[in-house]
Amino acid sequence: MRYTVTAAAMGLLACVSPAGAQAPPGVIDWTGPYVGLSIGPEWARLPGRIQGGGGSAGLSNPNDTTVTGGGQVGYNYQFPNNIVIGVEGDIRGGGPSNSTTVPAGNGGLPVGSRIQSDSDFNASIRGRVGYSWNQFLLYGTGGIAFADANLTARYAGAGDGSNSTTLMGPTYGAGVEYAMTPNISVGAEYRYTDYGHATLGLGRVATGVTPSGAVTTSPARGKIGLDDNTLLFKVNYRFAAPPPAPPPMPAAAPAPPPPPAPKVFIVFFDWDKATITPQGQQIIEQAATAYKSGAPVQIQVTGYTDRSGSAAYNQRLSERRANNVAQALAALGVPRTQMSVSGRGENDNRVPTANGVREPQNRRVEITAP
Repeated sequence: MRYTVTAAAMGLLACVSPAGAQAPPGVIDWTGPYVGLSIGPEWARLPGRIQGGGGSAGLSNPNDTTVTGGGQVGYNYQFPNNIVIGVEGDIRGGGPSNSTTVPAGNGGLPVGSRIQSDSDFNASIRGRVGYSWNQFLLYGTGGIAFADANLTARYAGAGDGSNSTTLMGPTYGAGVEYAMTPNISVGAEYRYTDYGHATLGLGRVATGVTPSGAVTTSPARGKIGLDDNTLLFKVNYRFAAPPPAPPPMPAAAPAPPPPPAPKVFIVFFDWDKATITPQGQQIIEQAATAYKSGAPVQIQVTGYTDRSGSAAYNQRLSERRANNVAQALAALGVPRTQMSVSGRGENDNRVPTANGVREPQNRRVEITAP
């Protein structure tokens, strides 16, 4: 049993704790690159067997439990429907190790010979597919994993034989991450990996003595394999910038001398939301007060979106925003019959942008009074 834990992993896991972090408001966007550290238990099966001199012997117990730790790097992309895809590579140390003494009655291997198998590191390249829900990311993962495998035979009174190889096989599992801040997440991941088997040459083993006293030998071979279950606890730092804060609400422009210019009140919205924010409610109250202080006129309530998402979806979203603002005005005493309510979707951007850009100033409803 081998316990190899990186000091950096332990330090980061201790420093980044839920008690000291402030969860970000709203929905997290997981898009962007990230790096991190991981640590956890590994339940491994590392069988080894030697054949030579007409005999054969294997490890009496190929199972080992150890602690593995290392780091990972990856990239995520989140779609508007909260589906997240990504790719991740990791490397870890602290693999399993086993050894046994060859018993009597094996046929050809010297009694007292020792067999040892171990693995020092493993790595993987995997895809990830998940779903973002509030500050959580639930995902499945799968790909290809690599591990070194070392097999050593110490023949009693007849020298040693050792060899190493790199095993490769499939790995798959699932995990969950929680965004503690816009840049730092913690999580847990379970994976099963079958690295496969390999046959290795292990020198020569003594088979007898000639009448002249010379020792006769024959080649020895070994077979080694590895599969494991791991439970990793992860800390990731994501380089994606936090969502931009909404711009300060502009004050209503004073009415110029006659002919009077239309009064425009602008209510801003969060991305992909039609819910009125506390700041937006204050603007609506200003618009209602301005309406009731003058002669009754028909006011225009027009909704808009930014250019992320499809045109058809944005049209419906702009109409929902406009209707929500109209309902809020009606609750403040503005007759619904005195409003013209419509949505313009992603048209008439306040800040011109390319298609797909999330621009906060384009997510708005304009209240216009002649």
